[in-house]
Amino acid sequence: MVIFWRLFLSHLLADFTLQFNIVNTLKRKYFWGMGIHCLTHFLVSVALTYCYLGDVWFRLGSVEVNGWGALVLMLVVHFLIDELRIYSMKHLGYNDGTVSFLVDQFLHIYLLFLISPVVPLDGGLFMAEKWTGIIAMSVLVTHVTTVTIYFVEKDFFSKQFPSFDEKYFLIFERVVLWSFFFASGWWCLPFAAAWVVQLFYIRRKRIMDLSLTNILLSLTLTSAIGLWTRYIYYGSLFR
Repeated sequence: MVIFWRLFLSHLLADFTLQFNIVNTLKRKYFWGMGIHCLTHFLVSVALTYCYLGDVWFRLGSVEVNGWGALVLMLVVHFLIDELRIYSMKHLGYNDGTVSFLVDQFLHIYLLFLISPVVPLDGGLFMAEKWTGIIAMSVLVTHVTTVTIYFVEKDFFSKQFPSFDEKYFLIFERVVLWSFFFASGWWCLPFAAAWVVQLFYIRRKRIMDLSLTNILLSLTLTSAIGLWTRYIYYGSLFR
């Protein structure tokens, strides 16, 4: 699953880390704006899978499709998926909310799985090359969690996207908690618990205006991603 994981990382980088506000605005207004976003994904994917592009990734009947062909197919389908989402919101009245976001992400990741060569003995679905897995987990715990929480709070509380201070404060809080999962053994649990307590203290003292939903989702998602990271890093949860 080496290629799948590299494509997964390229998706996270292009859809979150490298999708700046201006790119997000342009892709919702213009075809060429969507083209910039999809081409970014394509180029990052090429960079991360370059040494595998000449290999056959999958077959369509008797036709062998190599990495280049697979990535061109990914580019086209990515464009269509995102354009369909924009069209459904603009013309069909679908809400740009949590369900729409999760369905969009599922379709993108499922597409990556379909075009990736599957080698049963190369580490398994939940294990990745350490560097690929850890970078992917870092994007999940920072930008992906930020966007996920935003959509949930938008649906339930009509909240706007978090301000710069709130966004990066919570990213910092999550990264610190996530880093505890790299420690060998479980000696760091009291320190992680203390870090969680101080986050609730900040909310209680209104040092930062954070909803309980925001904090609980941050802690839950960070813990889940942290356990996954630990599994990738050590090959086991119990080290």
